[in-house]
Amino acid sequence: MEGAPPVVAVPPAAGAPREARPSTVPPEPTILHVDIDAFFASIEQQRDPRLKGRPVIVGAGVIASCSYEARRHGLKAGMTLSEAKRLCPEAVILEGHAQVYRCFAEEIFARCRAVAPAVETHLDEAYCDLTGTERLHGDPLAAGRRLREAVREATGLTVTCGIGPNRMLAKLVGKTVKPDGLARITAGEADTFVRDLPVERILGVGHAHAKTLRSMNVRTAGDMRALPIEALERLFGAPGRLLYERCRGRDTAVVTEREVPLTISRETSFHRDTADRAEIEGMLEYLAGRACRTARELGIRPRTVAVRLRYSDGEGDEQARSLRQPSDADPIVLGLALETLARLFHRRVALHLVGLTLSNFVRAGGEQGALFDEREAGRRAALYRAFDGVRRTFGHGVLVSGRALHLKGRLDEDEHGFVLRTPSLTK
Repeated sequence: MEGAPPVVAVPPAAGAPREARPSTVPPEPTILHVDIDAFFASIEQQRDPRLKGRPVIVGAGVIASCSYEARRHGLKAGMTLSEAKRLCPEAVILEGHAQVYRCFAEEIFARCRAVAPAVETHLDEAYCDLTGTERLHGDPLAAGRRLREAVREATGLTVTCGIGPNRMLAKLVGKTVKPDGLARITAGEADTFVRDLPVERILGVGHAHAKTLRSMNVRTAGDMRALPIEALERLFGAPGRLLYERCRGRDTAVVTEREVPLTISRETSFHRDTADRAEIEGMLEYLAGRACRTARELGIRPRTVAVRLRYSDGEGDEQARSLRQPSDADPIVLGLALETLARLFHRRVALHLVGLTLSNFVRAGGEQGALFDEREAGRRAALYRAFDGVRRTFGHGVLVSGRALHLKGRLDEDEHGFVLRTPSLTK
């Protein structure tokens, strides 16, 4: 600044004690990505040793998860079971059970929390922030090795670990050593590593975005770098700014341990494709009850309810609507879900799958309504707390009401309730 006196560093007098100054250089970010190998299928192989070494599929209608033995035949998640049987006739097909998978996942995520102060968990993967933990764990690769051993000892499953300076690079480098691998990439290696990757490998580039980019002859991350940020924003909106950074190996997303999930989803495919309104509405009521119970256990209430349909011909539809007031009460959520179903289900084609998703959550008790509404809500909350207590003790299936009674005798049941064909977990 003009006129400002020059700043002169004056060394301390000889013999004078130097003031200890903490380092102002922040530690280099270190993110560990943990990916459970062939999640559902590996658990089934672990539970039944007769399945080890055999191609195993978990899913109904489509593949939700398949073992690496199945993948050698070209099978992958999302493929229809009819196509999977054609490619691999000897595959073992299982419907699976979500509650079992959730227990295994929690065991693995508990091991992640033992090595990292911040852990963000998803269905079959976790991001662990190891930044600044070198004095505790030493080399990050050593921490990754210990974590893999702990998971194998506790669950019998394998995980692949990737370590990098950000989330995207950690996940990408892990993919190069799947399954049961461990790899690390440094910030200095990022540019070369990312430049030649196909655009589909960049985090945030889905099928539609990749198709758009390839139509412009943009096939690699290096090709993407030729597009100015304004062009990417015009093509993809706000996510275009993120893609501009990610094709250069930069990802500013932080690891956040979300106490409140983004969504709670429950869905299932029917044992037989159906157009029976009573069966469809009964299943929707059952799914709404499962989702609302999870929301109550987390102490959250959704503002938004979405219904998803998939028809027997593969076509699908989904619509989300907002509640007038956030609510975790089964009848309120179900009422909006049934209204949405009536709007969506208009084709003269049988349904293969129905699903319900709750989102846009608020903390329970954070909203205030009229006095009468609050009294009614309080009575309803007490009733459902009692229901939840009974179900925790004796299993969810011990109480079935309303339209869901129509499913009795049609579906298999266990202590968790009706056995759904498509495993669905909180996301």
